[in-house]
Amino acid sequence: MVYLKFEMDEARKVSNEVESEYFTEEFIINKTDKTGYYGKSTDGKSIYFKKEKVAANVQIQNGDSVRLYFDKSGRIDGPVKIEKND
Repeated sequence: MVYLKFEMDEARKVSNEVESEYFTEEFIINKTDKTGYYGKSTDGKSIYFKKEKVAANVQIQNGDSVRLYFDKSGRIDGPVKIEKND
């Protein structure tokens, strides 16, 4: 039991550390083309990201809300993860 508690505490600690390495922003998809998606946030920011950044099992269409994860270190590689909001 002690070992299991230790493992769970370590997993929770790692999970919290991973989450703190990213910040998120939400966008509404307003245009798609054959290579990617265009979106706009509620505060007026615009974004474009390639379809290859989206998991294969996720289908995104115009009007969908998505959450994008960005690296807090300031890298400009674009989003590191994209999730469709339900």
